[in-house]
Amino acid sequence: MSEQPQAFLGRQPIIDRDGRLMGYELLYRTSGAEDQACFQDEDSASLSVLSTLLHDLGHAQVLAGRTAFVNIGSGALHQTGALSLLTPRLTVLELSPSVILDDSTIQRLRALRQDGFGISVTAVPPMDSLAPWLEIATHLKVDLSRVDDSLLDVFVVNLRYGAHTLIAEKVETPAQARRCIELGFHGLQGWHVGRPEVMGSVKLGVRHAVLARVLEQLAANASLEAIEATFKHDIALCWRLLRYTAASNFGLLIEVESLRHALELVGNRRLARWIQLLQATVEEPSPAAERLIDVAVMRGRMLEMVGADYFNGTDCDNLFLVGAFSVLPSMLMQTMAESIRTVALPDAVVDALTTREGRFGRLLELVEALEADDSDRIEMLCAELLISSRALVRARTTASAALQEAALV
Repeated sequence: MSEQPQAFLGRQPIIDRDGRLMGYELLYRTSGAEDQACFQDEDSASLSVLSTLLHDLGHAQVLAGRTAFVNIGSGALHQTGALSLLTPRLTVLELSPSVILDDSTIQRLRALRQDGFGISVTAVPPMDSLAPWLEIATHLKVDLSRVDDSLLDVFVVNLRYGAHTLIAEKVETPAQARRCIELGFHGLQGWHVGRPEVMGSVKLGVRHAVLARVLEQLAANASLEAIEATFKHDIALCWRLLRYTAASNFGLLIEVESLRHALELVGNRRLARWIQLLQATVEEPSPAAERLIDVAVMRGRMLEMVGADYFNGTDCDNLFLVGAFSVLPSMLMQTMAESIRTVALPDAVVDALTTREGRFGRLLELVEALEADDSDRIEMLCAELLISSRALVRARTTASAALQEAALV
């Protein structure tokens, strides 16, 4: 799987006056060796950062419950879909200098404020040029490298008249940090606080034909059952959805019982926006990943069919996840525990995947024995589970048909 693409994201800590972590500014990166952002299109860079946060690394790993400071260009600011996938109360949108404060921008920023987003602008003298932004902004960032040292005291005093959160950027020395605290800054950011850290992960591609089919179904108000069936054609898509669900508010408050339950929690409107962001930012799977997706679909369908006589309802649905997600370590080049650490899964599914125990574990062992053509173990497990050879043939035939159907999507 050496050809699997990688996703990267930079983050730099922002601390408060007492040294406690406030959050992280998220930074565009294309490799693990970069120490600065290099891009030509700031809107594409903004969407790439959002996609890596939402789809690849996940909120929990990147932010751990802290606030995200996200750089936003003019175009990305007006793309309602991507921003609607974020958690407003834990997101501050840092406006690019390219953003022009016209009527449409004011209306958009007020709507975002009403939703709960923070809005940050760069504050540089003179105050007259900053005045139009003060009503809209919640945060003001002062880049110490852009403000003459002799003007800093007076400039910050003028900024403190409002109710804004003041953050000093490019704080490089202990003396600068002390001075900023004395001047009344609420937050500090810079190399003295912490250098940007580059985080990386395997970037699982998704089948764009499956994405297109889901969007068609959403537009046609297709049933949840039909949408779930389409999702099952791409295990990477299922994994991404369950990670997103776990990182969202509803995933923190409600235990996710199955893939169908996750789709229900996200809802059609948010799901469509999530799919559209995937289409714009995530590539097709590599050839090696395609082969593993096929193995996952085959294994998931086999487990569904083999376990059909044992389980029904939600349990039967989760058999697919047990079989398909058992391939994740090969896809992500991680241990199973690492692969599902940030995924919303029922306990029975986790037990089967990590220990081969619980009510699903032995069935998974049987399917793995079938793949390995381990006749002795197949015979033993079939006897233990009271499964006939006819049932195994039927399961394999149905799983093969499902794989052919996935190729036609």
